[in-house]
Amino acid sequence: MLKSVTQEVKKLFLLKKSNASVQRQEEILHLKRRLETFEIQLSSLANRPLDVETQTLMEISKTVAQNNELLNRLSSERGLAVQQLLAHHASICPKILEDHYQFILTMAHIIGGPYPCLRKYIRSSIS
Repeated sequence: MLKSVTQEVKKLFLLKKSNASVQRQEEILHLKRRLETFEIQLSSLANRPLDVETQTLMEISKTVAQNNELLNRLSSERGLAVQQLLAHHASICPKILEDHYQFILTMAHIIGGPYPCLRKYIRSSIS
């Protein structure tokens, strides 16, 4: 009896793990397509900013994700006007925004979008 229960638990665990893997893959594909509309490739995000910058950039990304108007403007307008808008709301140097625009936009979409697996991964990798 115990052996059959153990096997069932193992099957459920593998199924749950498999479903989570499929969900992560779907989220990555959805995000990839979303970023392509902004001419951002996932491969261009491979180099992570310094730890100090990462925390600052994540705070900016959270601010953007929590403000639909700001996210829409950032998504639709690219250039100095958006940088000035972000600098005003996040009190951050425009040079940092310019250098890490793609990172901020990507993180804002993950934080504010339908990506629970990716959000969980980001929290665990940055903390």
